[in-house]
Amino acid sequence: MHILNLACDFLVVSTIPDRCELIFVLAGRHERKCFGLELLRMGLAPRLVLSVGRSEVRQSAELPLAIPQLLAMRDATQPSERHFWIDVTNGNSKISHANLQERGTFGELQALASYLEPHAPASIAIVSTSIHLRRVQSCCTRLGFFAQRAVYLIPVSEECSSFQRDRWWRSPGHWSYVVSEYCKLVGYHLLY
Repeated sequence: MHILNLACDFLVVSTIPDRCELIFVLAGRHERKCFGLELLRMGLAPRLVLSVGRSEVRQSAELPLAIPQLLAMRDATQPSERHFWIDVTNGNSKISHANLQERGTFGELQALASYLEPHAPASIAIVSTSIHLRRVQSCCTRLGFFAQRAVYLIPVSEECSSFQRDRWWRSPGHWSYVVSEYCKLVGYHLLY
């Protein structure tokens, strides 16, 4: 079982700052957004950008931020273009289209770089599920925008995460997630 823990631990990257300028939460599991909001409340950064994919709109509209206009924006947008940024600063939120050129983690980070470029922060904390962060790190090293900034990778806390690293091999869903991450990591390496 030790080898299985090592296989999982390799995927986990964690660099938690005392403070940064921006928290960015990748689309996907809902607990990522809840954890990002908690980090904002704790004062890790003054600004938070949530990435919201088309299947997450309803849940995201009901977050403690209460953003009902997200539903209206979704309804006015073609399904293939339904990916949004919720940008929160000082309790005020702004919604905009993410304008992804391609789907997936790389495309999401590439679109974020374009979105932030006019007033790019010097330090960014990226939040995702623990075993997703090795791939996030790989994407960031391939995008020049991130090479020019301090980038921190923060895993969703184990208490909040639907993926539990402790004895992960006992769950077929966790097996699938780990294997999928390894396949995507190799695929991203070859593709990018």
